Amino acid sequence: MRKNIFRHTFNWRALVPSRKRGYLLYGAVIVVVAIGTVLLIKELNPPAQISNPVADQYRATLPELAKKVKDTPKDANAHKEYAVALYATGDTKKANEQYQAAAKINDKDATTYNNLGNTYRDLGDLDKAVEAYKKASSLNAKLINPYVNLANVQLYSQEKPADAIATYKTALKALPDNNQIRVLLALAYEQSGDINSAKQTYQDVLANDPENAAAKVNVARLSKS
Repeated sequence: MRKNIFRHTFNWRALVPSRKRGYLLYGAVIVVVAIGTVLLIKELNPPAQISNPVADQYRATLPELAKKVKDTPKDANAHKEYAVALYATGDTKKANEQYQAAAKINDKDATTYNNLGNTYRDLGDLDKAVEAYKKASSLNAKLINPYVNLANVQLYSQEKPADAIATYKTALKALPDNNQIRVLLALAYEQSGDINSAKQTYQDVLANDPENAAAKVNVARLSKS
């Protein structure tokens, strides 16, 4: 299994990030690239286990949120809020159950499906994770998280670089000005062994954003290889 350099979820208040950091490096070669790439990762992906004080704050809300779910079982937001707190405090299985409940009540909420995908991913059910991420993207094509999460599962967990590349290309159709997606696409090309496409994609990023740190570091590295 490839090691995943990103576990992208950002804006943790709405989309709580994964707690597992085992994917922060994908081999010695990319360590050389880290200066530019890590800047991008940090921008997209805040520390997963948030911070102990924040986790403690979530933990303190659990009884109240559980009561709200019990009192208003048909309130999708109640289930979703409870799921966010459960996930932030480490109870992925119960968070998954609450996201499922929220999705059954309101099947039009893209962030619910994205977060549901995260829980399936962390529980090891990759097929259901992929399904949930795709559902999220179908509901909101402008939401970046599901594309990145889906591509990461495809590239690093399922070892399907062609699928990951296709996912990033689809993302760029919806978000054509997003250079973060382009950098991730270039890295996916590298993982697939298509160095020429990777280099060209980094150059495309620099054409739009000459100061893009990740693209500058990576294109310089590829030019020397």
